[in-house]
Amino acid sequence: MTACRCFMVLISAILMNTMVKANPNVTSREYKVMLDANQFIYRSEALSVERLLAMAETQIESAISRDVSGSAYLAKQRSVRFFDVQGACQLRKSGYSLRERIENGFSDVTLKFRSRDRYIAGFEDVLSSTSGAETKLESDIGSTATEPVKVVYSHSTKAPNSRKINKIKDVNHHFPGFESHYGLPDEEVLSLVSNLVIHEHVYRGMEIDLGQHDAEISVTLWYQEEPLDFQSPLVAELSFRYKDGSADYTRKVVNRAIKSFDVLKSLSPWVSPDSQSKTAFVYGFDSAFCQ
Repeated sequence: MTACRCFMVLISAILMNTMVKANPNVTSREYKVMLDANQFIYRSEALSVERLLAMAETQIESAISRDVSGSAYLAKQRSVRFFDVQGACQLRKSGYSLRERIENGFSDVTLKFRSRDRYIAGFEDVLSSTSGAETKLESDIGSTATEPVKVVYSHSTKAPNSRKINKIKDVNHHFPGFESHYGLPDEEVLSLVSNLVIHEHVYRGMEIDLGQHDAEISVTLWYQEEPLDFQSPLVAELSFRYKDGSADYTRKVVNRAIKSFDVLKSLSPWVSPDSQSKTAFVYGFDSAFCQ
């Protein structure tokens, strides 16, 4: 190989490496609609979820001329907790959230960074040194009363956890890139955000045929600890997600997805467009936590 050819190959490799780093792939896309939590009560939540999804199925199929298949079932029951530095809320103010989920006695922690800028989110180092950790860059598509489509990018890693979460050292242990960049002291105390323990129910089992990809539908209900018979959840959310490891989404797929999203936003009386996102709700549950 000539010197000129070698030089061109080297330049090409450098450019390809730069492009990969400068164009982080969004491998997952999730569309979220906040619901009126008062439409559900614990005793009959499954029936309410069934009614909601039957309406969604009919209207989505009409809107995109594709099938919605499957039937919903209670797929997850777990406790959810968020942690931050009480008073300062250093994680949230830096764009982060730290969530622990406990299911069947097993814990995992997720460190998530959010930004309206895909590149800012993509470049944030959330990688974990813990075996079995999973990282993704996802676009979260939601809406508010004033923004019909609101896109936020989340870069997150979920890691198996055996530690009691109570100090920054527990974050640094799992996420060395976070420790290196932010340098928060190990002994800084982490507290349960708003002193809130959430009992989460997640219904899955239905999918939207978008063509190249199927989108999994979820209904998520958050109760304050163990729910009682006639208790309504604190928060209710309807969402669907589809994935592509190479981020090679087609025009047809994304167009069918946004049409499906528009359908979900119109499901009266189920939808509550002014409701807060789940994380915002947790931080707002006790407005004094970050003060």
